[in-house]
Amino acid sequence: MVATLDEAGKVRADFYGGDSNNSEVERWAKEAVTFVYLPPLRDAAADLRPGRDNRLVSLLSTLAPEGSGDRAAIEAIAKTANDDLGKVDSITEARSRIQQRLHDMVGGEAYSQLSSLAFADPRFERIVASIRALAGSTAPLELTENGLGYNNLLYMSVLLAALEKRSDAALRVLLVEEPEAHLHPQLQDLLVRYLESSGDTSTQVIVTSHSPNLASSASVERVTVMIKSPKTVESVGRTPADFGLNAKQLAHLRRFLDVTKASLLFAKGVILVEGVAEQLVLPLLADRVGHSLPESGVTVLNVGGVAFQPFLKLFGTDALPYRCAVISDGDPPESPSDDDEEPSTTPAGGSVETSDGEDSDAAGEEKAEEETQELSAVARNLLAWKGDAITIELADKTFEWDLALAGNWEPMLDALHPIKPRVSKRLRKELADSSDERRADKILAAVKDCKGRFAQELAEVISDRAVAFEVPAYIRRAIEFSASRPSKVSE
Repeated sequence: MVATLDEAGKVRADFYGGDSNNSEVERWAKEAVTFVYLPPLRDAAADLRPGRDNRLVSLLSTLAPEGSGDRAAIEAIAKTANDDLGKVDSITEARSRIQQRLHDMVGGEAYSQLSSLAFADPRFERIVASIRALAGSTAPLELTENGLGYNNLLYMSVLLAALEKRSDAALRVLLVEEPEAHLHPQLQDLLVRYLESSGDTSTQVIVTSHSPNLASSASVERVTVMIKSPKTVESVGRTPADFGLNAKQLAHLRRFLDVTKASLLFAKGVILVEGVAEQLVLPLLADRVGHSLPESGVTVLNVGGVAFQPFLKLFGTDALPYRCAVISDGDPPESPSDDDEEPSTTPAGGSVETSDGEDSDAAGEEKAEEETQELSAVARNLLAWKGDAITIELADKTFEWDLALAGNWEPMLDALHPIKPRVSKRLRKELADSSDERRADKILAAVKDCKGRFAQELAEVISDRAVAFEVPAYIRRAIEFSASRPSKVSE
């Protein structure tokens, strides 16, 4: 099948199969594939309600085919039940009274019909159509008395059981939209794992979802992301299995695509950070520079260290076609300095003064090269990933150090006060006349053992718009890159 979007945004599907080279598929090819489709917001209780459309009918009809002993046994049980019912005095009396009043209503024999009371017509089709599906945590209940989520699980169980028994089809497909409806996260996880295990050479399960829970539970190589390319009007389907990740990197993604990180599959842009401190504070910094990350569709993901590479392979023109910014530490090696002198550190990318104006550009290039060489090996390797879809923004040292260097030392001491009041008070006096570099050094040393809690307190301080707070240039660039969208080009 080939599906395309027309100019009105509607899906057009062409089917190809059999021995022909056109979309007129032979009947035998159509019959080789059978599928069941579960739409979103389905009413499982209604589809399992007694009646001709009861999904149990097809399952039981397959399990008890024409001429089988089971079919005859079911009919015999129903006939015996009706016979026994007719021997009960209250049933006999009720049937007689109903018949008499019906006879009187129609004026005698001319229009009279026979009435009776019975469990069901003792024919197989009528019997199975009246069977009810029951489910419950302590005892089987009517579906109307049960939870909507578990009713959907029961419904899918019936459909999968029915598909399994259709041995005449070469391929059996179950199509499910949004199976997460009304299911708590643990059941979502178990459901996806079961559906994955249900597929084999003759049965395929295809699930569409907006749930990070489901996306994180499925094997990463089985996930396909449907997304509209930012540069074109075309929708594309991309799977991480085709992104060139090796077995070790795929295994890394399987372990780390938990619910939070799986949200990158549904985003419009992504910012990858090293730890929880950046993850907590970054959305507030984005607000300060005029970008709401939720409104921009940007997700901030904490990779728990510097293992960015498996995530970076997810982005690109032929991968997930939206922008990814990495915010990481430059971590330059500490240079020896005189204890009596304040550290002198030139920020990365800063200007260099020279005595000869004609040599200033050359001196700047030489300084930038020296600073790149001074970066940690991790930081240097990250820079190699920079391109159209990925930007790498590095702190001069670390996240907290650079925030303080930007002139934010006083609000940062305010954030430190609830955690270390005496240290905060002492540093406020001690650093009053110090350089920004010394202030940054001291604040970093003070928060090294409490970065998570400090980030919480700092986020509270920054959320007060009355407090002045300067966003470092490298963070500003990362936010603006991830929140911007390339211009669309019609193909």
